[in-house]
Amino acid sequence: MGGGAQDMELLKGVHVIDSYATTALLVDDRLVLIDTGIEDDTRKILEALARVKVRPRDLSTIFITHTHPDHVGGLATIKRDSPAKVAAHRIEAEFISRKKTYDGPPRVQRHPGTPVDVLLEDGQVYDGLRVIATPGHTRGSISLLDESRSLLLAGDALNNEAGLGPMDDRYNVDPRQHRESIRKLAAFPFENLIVGHGAPIHGGAGAKVAELAKRL
Repeated sequence: MGGGAQDMELLKGVHVIDSYATTALLVDDRLVLIDTGIEDDTRKILEALARVKVRPRDLSTIFITHTHPDHVGGLATIKRDSPAKVAAHRIEAEFISRKKTYDGPPRVQRHPGTPVDVLLEDGQVYDGLRVIATPGHTRGSISLLDESRSLLLAGDALNNEAGLGPMDDRYNVDPRQHRESIRKLAAFPFENLIVGHGAPIHGGAGAKVAELAKRL
């Protein structure tokens, strides 16, 4: 379902892990994980961490871009042996913290529930990443901007499975707001992009998002 996001080092210290919904690892003076795939992907994520000599107990923060189980389903397992702070938008925190099941593909229904330690707000900078509220896919969806690397981690604010575009509106709680969030992202400067579903973009990503925003 990552739709082309194969395991790779997109930039120095930026590792893309091909889980059901793409997981990213940032390695520098801190170790940050963004999203955790589904529970069935946990072994794949842990093996990817081990290849770059990172253990769950080394992580400083686990960011969750939104509460859908293909982004949060593996959180409890990865957090079990890790002192990392779990960070998410305050709107999503309640749903991440409690056990949930969803209608949808059987593989993505498991969501055991994990407490959120850090409640994020739009514009806040936490552990080196700027929080950009991008609601519409879910009410509390966020994107994260690593300004030091000119890198946007968009979660499901964007999709790149068949060319850059919005997520399928069957999965968006508010399609109009989802598109407004894409237009919001187009105002930020960045060159590189990682999305939840589809291939990452190395170079020129900001211009491509700006072009998309004009068409919406």
